[in-house]
Amino acid sequence: MGGGGGNWQAAMSGTVGSICMSSADIGAAIVPRSVGPEFSRPAICITWPFWYIPPCSFLISHCSLLTGVVDYGMIMPAISVIMLAHNRPLLVRRAAASVLEQDFSGYELILIDNGSTDGTGEVCEEIVHGNRTARLIRRGDGGIGAGRNVGLDAARGEYIAFIDDDDRAYPGMLSFLYELAESHRADISFCGADRETEGAGVVPQFSFDKLIVMTPENAVIELLERRLLNMATPTKLFKRHLFDNERFREDRRYDDISTTYKLFARANRIAGHGIPKYCFYRHSGNNSGFTDDDKKLLPAQLDEYFAVYRERTAWLTEKLPAISEYVHYSEWSFLLSMYRKIVSNNLVNCREQREYCDEYLRGAGGRHTVSPWIKPFEFDYLKLYHETSGKA
Repeated sequence: MGGGGGNWQAAMSGTVGSICMSSADIGAAIVPRSVGPEFSRPAICITWPFWYIPPCSFLISHCSLLTGVVDYGMIMPAISVIMLAHNRPLLVRRAAASVLEQDFSGYELILIDNGSTDGTGEVCEEIVHGNRTARLIRRGDGGIGAGRNVGLDAARGEYIAFIDDDDRAYPGMLSFLYELAESHRADISFCGADRETEGAGVVPQFSFDKLIVMTPENAVIELLERRLLNMATPTKLFKRHLFDNERFREDRRYDDISTTYKLFARANRIAGHGIPKYCFYRHSGNNSGFTDDDKKLLPAQLDEYFAVYRERTAWLTEKLPAISEYVHYSEWSFLLSMYRKIVSNNLVNCREQREYCDEYLRGAGGRHTVSPWIKPFEFDYLKLYHETSGKA
């Protein structure tokens, strides 16, 4: 029959009425094609006594059983993929295509035109037109955090994934992350990533050849160390319930750094494998271009990062007291690094931010110089600090 194309049978006997269907049709819509072996799905039967007439609400809600047409749009997806688009009409096509070409069939793409002014919204309409796995939300520009929260409100999946409109997912990424999370019963899974730079090639960024399953404490340390993964939400799959009491800050430009660590701390466990399944694209229009060029650092950016680090230290010290010493070291390490960047690049417009770092480091004294986490290069940073402290 039409739509689902499965074997449907309506049968009546003297004692029982029933509607039976092969669940292969529904299973195909919710089971990732590349995850797990193929299996034979048993028939689903709904039965009732011959004298019972099902209510209209039942017949309406199960009309696909009577017509043989499965409305896949009504089936809850396993993964909701949230993508914000803002003034990137060419790049968003590539990013969306990398999602829509995934071999994982149980997903939805929530594409959000986040206040574009250059025709990106019309491109988004073309992307979702006629595609039942994708839908578009158009809104005024309220920032990245506000846009992602709109996506979370609209999401129906058990898991949440984020993909940026200038990046791309490699084939099989959703299946890979889903299998990691399900097989290890983890609230968060993550994969490795490459980095493509405008005008240059693609190189590994976070790539390693092993499986790791971590407690929240160990995972937060790895997250803050930035050796195996970074704060960016792409490359990660989150259980939806983690966002019940945690949303993105809408008053911040860099929403990831103030949210991701809290999600890790709230998770039951975190599973990851470093096979690259995602590619970050670095170009002149990046929101975080300063991470690749110290000379692009601006006072407002540093002030926001300083505020986030202060909040992070206080929040994690209370939430995960077992790693409080490391969390304090991490803030110290960051401010030492920022001090070096300001001094080495002679960023005269960041005078106040240099003074902030100087005051913090002076107050910390030698507390972290004997830390088990201190890196050899940080002793060179300390030497520069002692040579220049108070001489701005």
